[in-house]
Parts: sequence; structure tokens; C-alpha cells
Amino acid sequence: MTKRLASLLILLTLVSAVAAGCGPRPLLEGMAIRPATISPNADGHEDIAEIKYTITRQANVSIYFLDAEGERHDFRVNKRRSKGERTAYFGGVIADRLLPDGVYTAVIEATDERGRAERVESTITLIDGDKQPLRIEGLSIWPKVFTPNRDGITDRVTIGYNLSKEATRVEVYLLDAEGAKYPVAEDKIREMGAPGAHEHDYDGGIDLGATPPADGDYTVVVEAEDAVGNREWVTGTLTIEGGGVPRVSIVNRAAEIAPSVVPLGETLTFTCTVKNEGTVPVRTKGPEPGTEYSSLENYNTLGEFEEPGLFRIGLDFEGNSAGRSYPYRWQLGTDDELTTIDTEIGPQKYLMPGQTVTVSGSVRIVEKTYTTEPYFWVGLLHEHVVIVQDRVDPVQVSIGF
Repeated sequence: MTKRLASLLILLTLVSAVAAGCGPRPLLEGMAIRPATISPNADGHEDIAEIKYTITRQANVSIYFLDAEGERHDFRVNKRRSKGERTAYFGGVIADRLLPDGVYTAVIEATDERGRAERVESTITLIDGDKQPLRIEGLSIWPKVFTPNRDGITDRVTIGYNLSKEATRVEVYLLDAEGAKYPVAEDKIREMGAPGAHEHDYDGGIDLGATPPADGDYTVVVEAEDAVGNREWVTGTLTIEGGGVPRVSIVNRAAEIAPSVVPLGETLTFTCTVKNEGTVPVRTKGPEPGTEYSSLENYNTLGEFEEPGLFRIGLDFEGNSAGRSYPYRWQLGTDDELTTIDTEIGPQKYLMPGQTVTVSGSVRIVEKTYTTEPYFWVGLLHEHVVIVQDRVDPVQVSIGF
């Protein structure tokens, strides 16, 4: 063997040795779990473990736990991670449920961009875990068909359920077909998350004058989470029909009240025009326009009692001592002008969107008034809700007696 050939062989041997020493660094390094035993019961002591590891180059990482029977519980699945030190926090909860006490094998698997995969593992023990499951029981939704339009009929929904234990978070909402959420206000009976019965009152926002969610079918969702991370949810269905904010007005805020002089025993008459300016029908009831009251009567004596959600025109006067405002009230339009709609409480009369009607009525003055020249005025009433327009066109009337 020549000296030159021997030198070449030595050089090749050295290159091979260097190449062998420069092999790829392990993809996963330094796995450590601290503490190795946790007690996930929300007592503030060793409830959570830190799982530390290092990946030496960009990779997709999965973390899972194997129980004594070999069943796999996925914690992270194929998550892309850049190189460097990483920390995952584990409180014993997988897929919204606390794992039972026991010894588990914690496994980290990583696959780099070239498809090279590595796996490391360690053990973790769960003891004294919270044994009481979180349950949401007895979900009830009533009524199932909800018409948030402030007509006093099925304007509100009651959502009730029972929590088996204390929850740190409770969320109740409607979910539409596109995934948009409509939150439901907190329970007004119990504190949020308290164990036991809960009841939520939902009006779609109409009590605040807001436009309710659009008509359609919705999923009612109740979510709860406890202190250790157990998460529970239940669902039901709700249909919204005929929803909207009622908008009615006395046109031009004008009314005619005449005559200006009324002898005792004669009548005072008013006339005004009313328009439904909104997108939903508004409910109304008698007496019909044209009805004459005696000054000793009121809507109750005529059997036309107040009802939540009704719209009516009223007549009131200075010195009214009847104990109620606007003792004389009339329906928004005649029966022939109105539309009858079947409802949960039977057929009801409605002034339809865009419809305009004339309302008139009279009062026969048969008793002496508080003063000889009281003011009379007209008002638009949304009963048990609000006086929509008050003291419209006050007129001083001389009562002769």
C-alpha cells in the first residue's frame, strides 16, 4: 500500500467519525413533570402540574395520558410548535371531565417537518380529586314559542334548570343557525353558580327598547364550569315569532277637544289620528271609538279592564281624583278596521303595521268638576308599560253648573 493511499484511508476514516459525531440532535429533550402528584380539588394546593419539555426544531406535538387499562386521553393533538422550551399546565381535566384518581403515563410525541418522530414519557399521579360531578338537570323552557313584541302575550321566556354543585361560571344564551350568540340575563333568584334551582327571565331586550333577535328557531344553551375545570352544558329549543318593538303615535301629536264650553249634562268630544309606525302589530281593545262615557264612569265600569301590553287612547283632566290616570279609554280603531289574530289567550284585535285610524269619543259631564275651568287632554297608553304620549293638546274647558 502506498503512502498516499494510506493517507487517503486515514482521511476517510476521520471524516466518517466526524459525520457520525454530528448526527441530528434529539427532537424532544428535558421532559419533566412538577409536581409528579397532583390533587385536583380546587383547594389551592398542588392542583396543577407543569409539564416542561424542549423541542429542538419546529414540530407538531401531541400530549396524551394512558391510564392503567391503556386507554388514551388526549390533552393536545398535533399542535404546531416552534423550537424552544415549552410548558403545558395540566389540572387533571380532559375533554371537560376530571380524570379519576390513579397513576397515568404522560406521553409527548413530536414529528418534525421531515416526518421524523420521537416520543418521551413520564408518569403523573392524581389523588384526592373532586369526586362530585357537575350536572345541569331539569332544563325547562316556557313557552316554546316566544313572541317578543310587548303585546302582553308570550312576551317573555322562562329558562329554568338545577345545578348539582357550585359552579364558577354559568352562561345562558340563544344560538342561531349561523352561530351568533344572544346572551340571557343572569338569574334573579339565586346568585350565579349557586347549587340548586335557577330561573332566567328573557324578553329579547324589548323591555329596554332593543330589537329582539330575528324570527326563527334557536338553540338555548346553558353552560357551567366548576372550580376544577369540569364543564357541562345542556341544550333546548326555542322559536321566535312576530318579534319587534311596537311603535305607535298620535299623528303630529295633535288632538281636537271640543267644545270649549260644556254645560252640566252635555258632552265633551275629542278626535285624534293614530298610526302604527312599527313593524309589528299592536294589540288593542274596547270600547270602540265613538263610545260615550258618563263622567261617573271609567273603563272598568264598562268592563274594559286594563291588560298588560294593550294600546289605547285615553282622556284625562285636571283635578282627576279617580285614583287612576286616563279614566276614559278607547280602542285604536273600530272592530271592522282591526285585524283579529288567534293568540295563546284567544282571539285578539290588532292595529297592523302602517295602518292609520281615527279615534274619537265623548264624555257626558254629569257632575261638578274640581274646578269650573279644568284642562282636558288626550294620551296614548301602552298599558302596564308606559304612557307613550302624555298630555297631548291640553284644552281648557269651561263647565257650566
